Amino acid sequence: MKSYEKKLFQHLQTERVDKKILSGLKNELGSIAFMKGNPLTKTEISLTIEKLYIGQIPAAAQTPIPVPLFGLTDFYSGYPKTNIVVPVNNGWVINGLFFGIVGFTANLAAMVAAGFGAFVRLGDFIILYADVVGVGFAYLCLLRIRCENIAYGTFLNSFVSDLITINTIRYFVPLANINQFINPIFFGTQSLFGKTKFDSIDPRMYITNKDPQQQISDIPIDLPIDKNLLCGFQMEFACNIINWTLFVEKVEPLTYKREKR
Repeated sequence: MKSYEKKLFQHLQTERVDKKILSGLKNELGSIAFMKGNPLTKTEISLTIEKLYIGQIPAAAQTPIPVPLFGLTDFYSGYPKTNIVVPVNNGWVINGLFFGIVGFTANLAAMVAAGFGAFVRLGDFIILYADVVGVGFAYLCLLRIRCENIAYGTFLNSFVSDLITINTIRYFVPLANINQFINPIFFGTQSLFGKTKFDSIDPRMYITNKDPQQQISDIPIDLPIDKNLLCGFQMEFACNIINWTLFVEKVEPLTYKREKR
């Protein structure tokens, strides 16, 4: 039994309310450690993945765009491990001009000057995909990932100190883009020394008759997310927006305050 569990047990055996003990428990656990939820309690994180095309996209470049999620350690190096399983497709290259968190690694003023100001806001994660013609850009695709609860950059950085366990992913696409579900979702882990392991899930397996619409895939998954978890999938050319809702089972701090002796 952990020290805070012993203190709680001792406290519950007495009728006296000891505020000092409760304060100590809160300091050891961290207030976020009390957060638990499931689809019924609406403890959730909402992500919106959207892309914006600029220019006339030739037929050869009307290919899926890779979407990397989570993977804080892989993010710091430009998602090379995630791109192994969700590679950049024909007709596109990642352009380093706009990559990362808006306001942190991606300059907001430069994005406004480039005409993307209405599409992004501080804290969004963005990747600019460009053509492979060479000098200048004949066409562009800006991928944006936004967290509706907090800035995506803040959400991503939380994995340094917290372990977030989810029990369901609700994957929602427009009715006209059900074909998006043919793309598997890849999950992987990366060790301190760069070794990676991947597995995949087919979203079509979780479209059931319980869902009123075929554009929803409810994926039951016991998934702890930390800084080493990688996730990615391909986003079809015709599909311009995807919504993910992550139902949170629990959030645990990875660091605890040391007891005073």
